[in-house]
Amino acid sequence: MLIDAERIQGRHEYEAEARGEAELRRDRLRSAEQMKGRQKTDDKALGNNASIEQPGSTPENAQSRPKQNYTRSPAEENESALGGSSIETERGGNAAARAGVERAQGHMVEEDEATLRSSTGPRPVSVAAIPGAQPDKNASAFTEAQHIHGHLAQEGEAKLRLGGAAEPEIETGLAASDAETDPKKNKKVFVAADRLQGHSGKEIEAIGRAELSNGDQFISAERMKYHQDTDDAEAEGSVRVEQHGDILEGSKLKFNLASKTGQLSQPNYRLKDASSRGYAETLLFEGENHYRLQKATYTTCPAGDNDWFLQVTDLKLDNETKKGTAKMVKLTFLDVPILYTPWMNFSYSGQRKSGLLAPLYGYNARTGVDVTVPFYWNIAPNYDATLSARLMSRRGVSFNNEFRYMDERSSGTLLGDILPNDLVTGHTRWRTSFFDNRYLGNGVSTRLDYNRVSDDFYFRDLGNNLNLTSRTNLLQQGLVSYNRALGDDGTLNVSTLVQSFQTIQDPRAPITPPYKRLPQFTLAANKPDILGADVNLIGSWTNFSHPTMINGTRLMLFPSVSYPLRNSYGYITPKVGVHHTRYYLDASAPDENPTRTLPVLSLDSGIAFDREIELRGERFTQTIEPRLFYVYVPFRDQSHLPNFDSARTDFGFAQMFTENRFSGSDRINDANQVTMALTTRLIEPGSGRERLRVAVGQQISFIDRRINIDAPGTISRRPDFVAAVTGFITPTISTDSSLQYDQTRYMVDVIRSGLSYRPEPGRVLNVGYRFTRDVLHQVDASGQWRWSQNWQSVARLNYSLQDKRILEGLAGLEYNACCWSLRFVLQHLVTATSKSTTAAFLQLELNGLMQIGSNPLTVLQRSIPGYTRIGSQGSSPSDQRDH
Repeated sequence: MLIDAERIQGRHEYEAEARGEAELRRDRLRSAEQMKGRQKTDDKALGNNASIEQPGSTPENAQSRPKQNYTRSPAEENESALGGSSIETERGGNAAARAGVERAQGHMVEEDEATLRSSTGPRPVSVAAIPGAQPDKNASAFTEAQHIHGHLAQEGEAKLRLGGAAEPEIETGLAASDAETDPKKNKKVFVAADRLQGHSGKEIEAIGRAELSNGDQFISAERMKYHQDTDDAEAEGSVRVEQHGDILEGSKLKFNLASKTGQLSQPNYRLKDASSRGYAETLLFEGENHYRLQKATYTTCPAGDNDWFLQVTDLKLDNETKKGTAKMVKLTFLDVPILYTPWMNFSYSGQRKSGLLAPLYGYNARTGVDVTVPFYWNIAPNYDATLSARLMSRRGVSFNNEFRYMDERSSGTLLGDILPNDLVTGHTRWRTSFFDNRYLGNGVSTRLDYNRVSDDFYFRDLGNNLNLTSRTNLLQQGLVSYNRALGDDGTLNVSTLVQSFQTIQDPRAPITPPYKRLPQFTLAANKPDILGADVNLIGSWTNFSHPTMINGTRLMLFPSVSYPLRNSYGYITPKVGVHHTRYYLDASAPDENPTRTLPVLSLDSGIAFDREIELRGERFTQTIEPRLFYVYVPFRDQSHLPNFDSARTDFGFAQMFTENRFSGSDRINDANQVTMALTTRLIEPGSGRERLRVAVGQQISFIDRRINIDAPGTISRRPDFVAAVTGFITPTISTDSSLQYDQTRYMVDVIRSGLSYRPEPGRVLNVGYRFTRDVLHQVDASGQWRWSQNWQSVARLNYSLQDKRILEGLAGLEYNACCWSLRFVLQHLVTATSKSTTAAFLQLELNGLMQIGSNPLTVLQRSIPGYTRIGSQGSSPSDQRDH
């Protein structure tokens, strides 16, 4: 069994917040500014520093001790041909020692350079080694330094202080390598310890609280040896390695600073980017940012918490691509082994990669036990594919495929699903979907949509969310569009459209398929400020086709001119237009060439007032915006005209200010009406954000309207009252509600109401009510509530009061630990007039590794407005999509 846990970018991915390097280090780095401050303090006290205590010496002879000499490094001798003398210090009577000090002129403490430090106290001795320097054959080879106090770092140099006396003339640096000496070894290496000994230019042995740093790595141990000629470092006893934010601790280390290769025994490791940790028998350094662990564990749980972990015989971690590859894997969750696999590949970042994704498990009443095994193919940075095998106990095995692409001028998706032999129906069932959006340059763009399924029951039998099961018309269209500017402020759009639909029929509630457009040509032009007037032209020619209804073509032209008059506090915009329509119908129509020409007159006006107010301790800018809109369209009998694409629009506050209450071009309403509205808004003065909007409107018709969609008749001249409230009532309670009231019959015609309470992320309650007289009557309630640090519940109920049935019900429970989450969701939804289905989702998410089970997140985010993902820390390797 091969498993690959991957993070797919885009909507599939939930990013993790990686810890900063400062959080992972035990000891705080010293910045250059800090070290300069410390240097100044020590310089002031330089004269008061105690001298080196030498056995056998007395205070009296301290004044007459011989002058100390300073020896330059062999690297400087090669550059300046300067010779060096030695320092002789008595030890235990007549023991002599030579101390060679290497020079680094102009060494700056750079921002990213690791500074030597100790976690247990001040460093009594420090020396720096030069990896690229060659030893002086004429000088003594043995060097030992002991009880040297006052290691300081300063911008431009780091001076060595002996007995409180600084070098009088020559500034002796602690260490630096000259890049010209050896281009392959151009990193400065610093070594510090309680005691240093070794051979100059060859090796340095550091004993007691030893530290080594070269800017990329910081190594500390009880004992360390550094070979200058080979750039090898050996350490043992409480070994600690820090590099690029990763922390590695073990018992014994062998490491080459140049090749970044080596070995660490009995390591414990913590990775910065993955926030992961573990231990191993052996850790192998296999080059820059490459680790290999043998007999290791891996987890993203914090220290002291082993709720889940991987046990592997071989684990490779690539810190460049942020990918891990493991062999002979056992996954343990809450001390119970739940998965064995000979190979696993996973990503601990947002980068994509090819491989098997974690399987998806679920249950559906129509499919039975449902298991999907996806394979992700990262073809290129802008191309990828997901190939899945879906095993359904009641239906058989289907193959689901998705291909995605994107570049600077195009994007698209291709889906192809096939069930070769449905065990229930005995037929092959399939689905295909293709979307392409492309810009060709010079204002030309194209769009292609194609969707088709094998039968009307495909989504009802095999779909697992309401978005799929409620689909009725599958779009199939191609569009070519050309856009350009007309002068400095005008626009021109010309487009060609070919459009048809596959209508998914419900046998108990059949619907009429829409017309096909084969093809449609559209022209839209706008040119403002022609002698102060705005000129618009909308035109189209469409060939409509239908298998059972009247076919024909329609020519529509709608030129209009408006003359806006504006100032700082208001506007008045008169507008006049002519709507002309001509038909060319087939022989079955009573009138083969009907026409209709209608003038359309409107007048729109508004004023805006504002003032500063204070509510509940907050300051706002309140606006008062009255608006008056008048429209006049004379009556023309349209009962003899075909209806290719017109329908009645949903009434709302915005629809009150339109000239035609019908969509499309086949029906133009008769109107002689005025709409009066008053809007007030609360605006935050600092950000300009609109906090709350309240609007009321009154529409009064001066005639009985006679144009209708369904059948000839008269609509009485009733005044309609509309009110709307949108925004935040309090900082945690928001609403989006509107109401339409018939003042003649004293009846409410339309209600759209929604109320949401969101005190904090993870806690949201939504209540909704929808009513349209003689059409629908529904209530909707949903919520997510985190009632403890770990536990939260989710629920949704959409109930039809008109049909007295549940349209969608959902209930679930979620547990979020520090490094894993468990979700269980049960969903019931209506798939047709007399059919419904129930689905169960159970998912275990291991942060930074994989998701096991079926993914309910898409269902939760769609069903519960304001749902927030809690506890996962963006660790999902892939957000599995429902096809």
